[in-house]
Amino acid sequence: MEVENIQTEDRFMIYNVMGKSIMVETELNKEFRFICPIEECGETIEIQGIIKIVSLEEYKRVLKETLKEHAEFEAIKTLNPTPLIFEGTVNGKKVKLPAESVQSLAKRFIDTFLNL
Repeated sequence: MEVENIQTEDRFMIYNVMGKSIMVETELNKEFRFICPIEECGETIEIQGIIKIVSLEEYKRVLKETLKEHAEFEAIKTLNPTPLIFEGTVNGKKVKLPAESVQSLAKRFIDTFLNL
């Protein structure tokens, strides 16, 4: 996905939100707040912050920390060419987490599992 196209995205997947992948509706670089209720997430999770494009170096640092905490996110090493992170808080704790546009996630899924 080219950087120009990502500007129009409005749904993103944030990885390693308390060990979960959570989809949010927001715009790039726009402050948002999202609450995932206990019924959907097994516990109440409040996310507040922004999704932004960062340098490849910063993205790799955030990804490395995520994989150190939760090896099951190994598949996200092949994420989109646009390095995105979520920066903000999860239940009041400051975090930086890898993110991906839902469009990129869908393309990666098709390429990986359907070989189309």
